[in-house]
Amino acid sequence: MLSVSEELKRKLKKVNESLRKVYPISSLDTSAIRDRLSKIGNFYKLEKWKDKELKNWLNGKTLVGVDGSVNSTKGMQTRTLSVFQALAKGTKGEEKWEADVVTPLLMPEEEKEEGKAAREAKQRGTILSILEMEVAKFAMKEWEPKAILMDGSLLHYYIDDMETWIKVAEIAKQYQVFITGVAEEIGTHSLVKEVFPEYRNWSDRDLLYGILQVGEVFEWEGWSPSGSQMWKIVMRSSRSPQPIGIDGILSQKEQRLDLARLVYTLTPEQGRGIPFWLDIVDNQVRVTDPLVEMMVEEYIDPDLRYRLFGQKRSERVI
Repeated sequence: MLSVSEELKRKLKKVNESLRKVYPISSLDTSAIRDRLSKIGNFYKLEKWKDKELKNWLNGKTLVGVDGSVNSTKGMQTRTLSVFQALAKGTKGEEKWEADVVTPLLMPEEEKEEGKAAREAKQRGTILSILEMEVAKFAMKEWEPKAILMDGSLLHYYIDDMETWIKVAEIAKQYQVFITGVAEEIGTHSLVKEVFPEYRNWSDRDLLYGILQVGEVFEWEGWSPSGSQMWKIVMRSSRSPQPIGIDGILSQKEQRLDLARLVYTLTPEQGRGIPFWLDIVDNQVRVTDPLVEMMVEEYIDPDLRYRLFGQKRSERVI
């Protein structure tokens, strides 16, 4: 058996009691929540496309999934090496890769001072976003697909690098490619503040958990930030009670339900709500710990590897 102290058990029970106060059973009334939501937004029930319907919609064009991954060597934050990869993968076998490698050891000294941890975390996100946007731009220009599914909300591309994102949106319009983001997590709080201001600790994810039926979409205009030129909806695309977020370019808003139907069609019923094509891309592009270790061992000279990236904890005997 695992060793667990009585103090830890007591603290966990206390946390459970505190959580129950924040999320009381009485507040989880599905009918009451749906009633409030129906007053500010719209519900749509969608059906999956049959094979022939999907082929007709694609009209002979490819479907592209875009995802990226980053991982780092273990150790002190100032002595790490981060590996980035992004992949655009088409359903006709097309592939486009982008990659980058970053280490604080090669940063100017002034960038290593105040706020370095926050800056480095933001930099990692921005680098990955740019790589993903680059492969998306290539795919649109070279393959002219019907649609691109990008892992995560499109809003984070807009936030990370607005200038590059605007170019992506322009190319999508020029080549008539429908581009949409599929977010596994819903991180907003604006819907709760609008309809349940009394639940200050809730997120929109908490509010919508288990509320939608399988194949159902909820749309609320308040999710689209001013100036972002995007639309957003949430959908329950599998049996998982947690809905996903779907967003896209405002000029393509008329296609939002078709894109939601595409996501629904490509999502396994028993899955977590993400289209299988994005899972395929994720599995191929993922930078795992063994991959990082193998790449560092193969391409970084041994003396540099041990001097700069070695960990004392790896020498533990127990």
